[in-house]
Amino acid sequence: MRLRLLILKTPTIFKTIAVLIFITSCSSNKNTINKVNNEYEVLSYILKKSKGNIYYKTITEEGNIPIESYVKNRYLEFYLCSNGIYSPIKIPKEEVVFLKQKVKSISVQRIDKLFPDLKDKTTKKKIRFKTSFISMPILFRNNTMAIYYATQTYGGEFKLLRKVNGEWETICANSVWIE
Repeated sequence: MRLRLLILKTPTIFKTIAVLIFITSCSSNKNTINKVNNEYEVLSYILKKSKGNIYYKTITEEGNIPIESYVKNRYLEFYLCSNGIYSPIKIPKEEVVFLKQKVKSISVQRIDKLFPDLKDKTTKKKIRFKTSFISMPILFRNNTMAIYYATQTYGGEFKLLRKVNGEWETICANSVWIE
């Protein structure tokens, strides 16, 4: 009798475990989708604000130098701020470590495929002094700030964005190198 009860209850236990695993995986998939959607929201903002000469693929390195090598305290101090922000913005060391880790994990994305309605903002031609190259944005501070790397013939810089009233805005840029 006890064995029979145990056998009858066992499928219920397995069903419960399976449901819990399913719910947990759905939750992590939702978090991943939200993260990607937030990155694409920032990328869309960057494209819409551009003059239309952004290379059609994001970058992870500049020449043979990985962008992550530029993620250092001195390059993440923003002093030339706009939009009513007059105090310097300095990214704390803990966030620099986080950003460096995130920059290491970014991959090349086809912007023209992600945003077919914004194809006029991208180019497949590498024209000196005209074509800009950008990395995927990295979000931090609970998705209220983002940073990405942008480069052109004349130099490379990190651009800092902030979400204000549900809209992204560029607040600062800091040069990493200049020609």
